[in-house]
Amino acid sequence: MRPDQPAPLHFLAFDFDGTLTDFVAADIHALDTLRRAACPDVPPAEFEDRAVDEIMAFHARVEAGLADPLRQDAERLGRTLAAYGVTLTEEHLGVYTRALVAATVPMPGAAELLRDLRGAGVRLALLSNTYDGPAQRARVQACLPDVFEVVVISGEVGALKPDPLPFRVTLNALGLPAGAGAYVGDSPEHDVHGALAAGLPAWHVHAHPRVRERALAGGAALSVAGLADLPRPS
Repeated sequence: MRPDQPAPLHFLAFDFDGTLTDFVAADIHALDTLRRAACPDVPPAEFEDRAVDEIMAFHARVEAGLADPLRQDAERLGRTLAAYGVTLTEEHLGVYTRALVAATVPMPGAAELLRDLRGAGVRLALLSNTYDGPAQRARVQACLPDVFEVVVISGEVGALKPDPLPFRVTLNALGLPAGAGAYVGDSPEHDVHGALAAGLPAWHVHAHPRVRERALAGGAALSVAGLADLPRPS
């Protein structure tokens, strides 16, 4: 057993977007599907840039108490389409949502890792930092069906990572102490800091060395380049 691995390992809890699936790639696919349906003459890169600006602006409005977090897609996509003279419809929202779910696929090595962990008797949980619980649960189920014993959505808890509350809710749902497992995520700020604040060992996964250095400096027990590099229970 490695010194950075809880002994014995009873559970692992995972972040979703950026850790087990690539949200950015799925979002780009869904945005381009919407663009082709609603305003095909707009250059793809221009439409994508506009949508990225709008989601950042939406998050800022939510933090300022000026927007309903559950209206993320409607506001972001509505403002993006309005820039090109198109009014958002329910059909447009459906086009984006269906394309996003279809493009939500596991990261390389994710399915194999989770299979091996379950086979070794490790209990699996998921804690995702998003607002819309039903929409995120649909993406999780489409990507990794019936894998997780516990699924916690921060928006349903009422606090977003790095607040320790959603981590504690996850532990309570498992009925296990923090020292019986670890939390796996890609963000030094949201995942590592939040897990540590809840008393959970933090395992970090990111392709870029500088981000891994930041995670280790922030207290991560380990930081690896890919899911395949995470320790397996012996």
